[in-house]
Amino acid sequence: MSLPWKERVKPHPSGSLSVLEWMLAVMCVLIFLYLETFLLPTTPFVADHDQILFFARALRLTHGQVLYRDVFELVTPGTDLLYAAGFRVFGVHAWVLQAWAIVLGLTLFCVVTLIAGRLFRGPMVLLPGLLFLAFDYSIALDPTHHWYSTLFVLAAVAVLLDYVSLRRVFVAGLLCGVAALFTQTQGTLAFLAVAAYLLWRARGDMQGPGVFKLLAAFALPFLAAVACVLGYYVHKAGFRTTYFDLVLFAPRYLSSGDVNSPRTYLRQLPPVHSLADVVRMIPYLFIYALVPYSYFFGIFELSWKRAALAARFREQLMLLHFVGLALFLAVASGPRLFRLCTVAPPAILVFVWLINQPHRAYRYVRGVVCGLATIFALLQPLHRQTRWHATLDLPIGRAAFSDPDEFHEFAWLAQRTHPSELFFNHMGLALYLALDNPTASEFVNYDDFTRPDQVDAVVQALRRRPPRFILYPENVHSTPSQDHSAPFRRYLEENYHLAQVFSFDHNSRYDEVWELGTGPGK
Repeated sequence: MSLPWKERVKPHPSGSLSVLEWMLAVMCVLIFLYLETFLLPTTPFVADHDQILFFARALRLTHGQVLYRDVFELVTPGTDLLYAAGFRVFGVHAWVLQAWAIVLGLTLFCVVTLIAGRLFRGPMVLLPGLLFLAFDYSIALDPTHHWYSTLFVLAAVAVLLDYVSLRRVFVAGLLCGVAALFTQTQGTLAFLAVAAYLLWRARGDMQGPGVFKLLAAFALPFLAAVACVLGYYVHKAGFRTTYFDLVLFAPRYLSSGDVNSPRTYLRQLPPVHSLADVVRMIPYLFIYALVPYSYFFGIFELSWKRAALAARFREQLMLLHFVGLALFLAVASGPRLFRLCTVAPPAILVFVWLINQPHRAYRYVRGVVCGLATIFALLQPLHRQTRWHATLDLPIGRAAFSDPDEFHEFAWLAQRTHPSELFFNHMGLALYLALDNPTASEFVNYDDFTRPDQVDAVVQALRRRPPRFILYPENVHSTPSQDHSAPFRRYLEENYHLAQVFSFDHNSRYDEVWELGTGPGK
């Protein structure tokens, strides 16, 4: 007798690619990603944004430090451990940082295309991956924990798309557990979403023993993976510290500023001064339009055309909706464009399904979307390679710069420092110049993200081991009630003098470099 929760019929007909088509697609993706991350022929562009924090922490792990005990971290340790493993295998080189962006982007493309092959036929199989690269990953090319969690959640979806069995559910639970080890919120909410999907799918047999076996097979590997890894850090750093960093810190302090609160929504649109700026805005509008709104249209379409859809195909789409909404909820408290990009792949798949209709209007929409994505996929790497650039030979290898202001800051400090020298408050400079951070914190911020006790600990560490240079990013938008940096600023003014000021973004922000010792005027 067949169990009601296990699919015994053939899955929905798919449009899986041939081996040759896969090889051509992978080659094109590799070329696109390489041109986005390396200046021809072999010089990596300098990495920036949040990924630098994870590379810096990973480097500290290779030196024997322990997360949560010696290094502050507010997410689960997956990204730090992965990058630390990369440094141990390949060494600390500039090319390693950008290689991760290529590996991650290619893997995400492959998983998205595998899922599309279960849902669509013909050229439509490649459209979600094309949209992902051209309109999503290319404007959020910052391989942080969000992307890795999404990758493993999508892998869990791919495992369950064809049919559901105890073995596949076990693997999906393990993948959700790994996702939670990169981002606790995304992995946990995705786990709950898949569990809800399994219950929804077995709604006709809610009391049957098969349902309980299914849920147990799903939950046990998830709990085991999370408990084993976090148990190690509880042992090393203590339960209170680990619990505070991973559970309490974010809801209490992370949303104190505009960047990590709902107020950040729609604030990352680029300024419009010319027709080129209007064109540049297309990927931004694409992401804002899809996440989360494609799910609402998708749910309406599923309800409206319920009788016309094959049962298996409808279940596949429901799984995408369950997981996609869960991923969106994980970033809804701070819906910056970057975070929306990292949870957009399920929405892209739903969007392609919505426009995959036989009517003439939908064919026109598909043509426009595919044409725009192809143009962007061709022009973005061309623009990346032909715009202004300069290179520097740095302690961890040659790096290319496309921002003149950033280049001048790196060049100025590279001429005045040597590897292993102490430096504080800019992890990108410290990483590329092989400088050491004498504190447990990566930076001092101007809102509740940097707590008073962290600022005090930073000042004490700086007094014990004063660096020659400290960077102070001038901030004009701080809120006095949330700005706890006064002791750090006071220490700086009493023991250092202003050596150089660098302006960025058309003089909208400044980096002050302070040098140890009082200046001539003091």
